[in-house]
Amino acid sequence: MQGLEHAIAGTGLYVVGRDDDVEDVKESAMEDMKSVMSRIDKSGEGVYVQASTLGSLEALLEFLKSPAVSIPVSGIGIGPVHKKDVMKSSVMLEKKKEYATILAFDVKVTPEARELADELGVKIFIADIIYHLFDQFKAYIQNLKEEKKREAADEAVFPCVLEIIPECIFNKKDPIILGVDVLEGILKVLLYSKLFCFVSTFSSLHTLVNYWSLLCTSRA
Repeated sequence: MQGLEHAIAGTGLYVVGRDDDVEDVKESAMEDMKSVMSRIDKSGEGVYVQASTLGSLEALLEFLKSPAVSIPVSGIGIGPVHKKDVMKSSVMLEKKKEYATILAFDVKVTPEARELADELGVKIFIADIIYHLFDQFKAYIQNLKEEKKREAADEAVFPCVLEIIPECIFNKKDPIILGVDVLEGILKVLLYSKLFCFVSTFSSLHTLVNYWSLLCTSRA
């Protein structure tokens, strides 16, 4: 039978009879694909999903869409992972790095695709069990978060909640000199603090010493 090499694994096979309308049969054949395509995130951000059959793809998409998982999908494919699939997934490198990922369910990855993925920085996770794919992706995301924390450790600015001591306001203009109580956090250089509804930055050690000296004096 001609044309079957283009058929998608897991889809139905329709035979067009003499009295059948070809366009109606085509529409019926496309119903399953329409259902799958409706699960793709319209924002264009998400992981790329590859499965062996349409049924496997539907099961994986349903799992990823569930509230407990909630992983957006930007593209889908059926069959082995090829270079073209890696290229499609690599688009996420400029949008959201963690989504430059292919979740390959019960399929093989061609050597060419693996080589290109390593070159571009696209992650490919393979598993025969849906939950294992999720576990791999979840661990990958957690590692990325930890990596970002380590990179930003020296630049991170944590908040500090202070309360102005009314009787220790010595200068209301620049430079503001007053006493405060530290309610939460630790007061230090380059620390953002919330003074009632105002937010200010302690950008110098001199300012910090003034605050600390006034506080100590008022409590002596």
